[in-house]
Amino acid sequence: MNTKKIASVLILFILPLNNIYADTGEPETRVPVIYCTDLFHPHDDPDDHFDIACLYAIKEIEIKAIILDQGEKQKQKPGSVPISQLNHITGRNIPYAVGLSDELKSPQDKGLGQAKEYQNGVELALKTLKTSKEPLSIISVGSLRDIAAGYNRSPSLFKTKVDRLFIFIGEASKKGHIEYNVGLDKNAYIRIMNSGLPVYWVPCFDGGRWQNNGRASYWRASHKDLLGRVSDRVMNYFIYALLKKNEGNPIQYLDNEINIDDRKKILSMNRNLWCTAIFSHIAGRRFVRRGKEFLSVPMGASYNKEKVIRPFEFEEVSVFVDEQAHFFYEHTNKAVKSKQFHVLTPDTYTEVMTSVTAQLLHQLDSQVKF
Repeated sequence: MNTKKIASVLILFILPLNNIYADTGEPETRVPVIYCTDLFHPHDDPDDHFDIACLYAIKEIEIKAIILDQGEKQKQKPGSVPISQLNHITGRNIPYAVGLSDELKSPQDKGLGQAKEYQNGVELALKTLKTSKEPLSIISVGSLRDIAAGYNRSPSLFKTKVDRLFIFIGEASKKGHIEYNVGLDKNAYIRIMNSGLPVYWVPCFDGGRWQNNGRASYWRASHKDLLGRVSDRVMNYFIYALLKKNEGNPIQYLDNEINIDDRKKILSMNRNLWCTAIFSHIAGRRFVRRGKEFLSVPMGASYNKEKVIRPFEFEEVSVFVDEQAHFFYEHTNKAVKSKQFHVLTPDTYTEVMTSVTAQLLHQLDSQVKF
């Protein structure tokens, strides 16, 4: 190997994490997304704060709208608080709306009988689809209520304008286990799973609660690994969320001096995760090993192709969900095909997903120059 080739290889291997991202500058094209989430403040499950922060961190994803799940609950625990903080941190201004409050009465329910104040979520989703010049991806990390109601109101719109529907929900193998997101609205789950829409199904568990036998996205990570390198503003975002702060202005809080005791408390915690690193796949990124790290690399960035890995893939399955929200893998007239998440590297899956999540959170703050 000549000296020029050796130099170029060395540069590739020592390229800093952030410069790998910076190689592409502003992306030429973005993936348009509608994001549906059961995000609350104070939180129910703080994984939602990690999820949305990572989604904001990916420049190739254009978040067109955010739908806040479970309308009535949003009154007491507004998910708009972390959205306003992330808009401030990233310099974005993403519209959001509160969704339906009550469970759908049947899989065909349009939700039109629910209070007017909770119709904004479905209406924003429908408006976003209608006005988009290109098909959109929808990501759901809570119940499927507003998506199902929107589909029931305008099935043709969903069939023509929804390019991919990523749903983080359900159980992959254990019969009779009603996973939390399914339990939020069984009829919505039944409707979407049997809809024939381009569903990319990411089960939360495989084999029961807290189990992952390869067809679920669940993993667990330490906050020290996830948040050890984030900016002060991002650390304050997590302190405010995870310690359920409510004092003062939540945006001004981001610029406060870091409370050392609070930071230590945050870094001592662990987190159950399902979604964060998978958003990189939605954006069309590649997963690359670099030394002991794993990174998600934007299309067009420089990387060693020999170091590309595939921690997971989506495989075609044929599934039917019955009226009790129980699933059946079968090839029948009532079953529909969808793409199901499948872990390819079980020995390194947790390590890869944790490393990529840490990378995204490190890159979140628009004021940090890399």
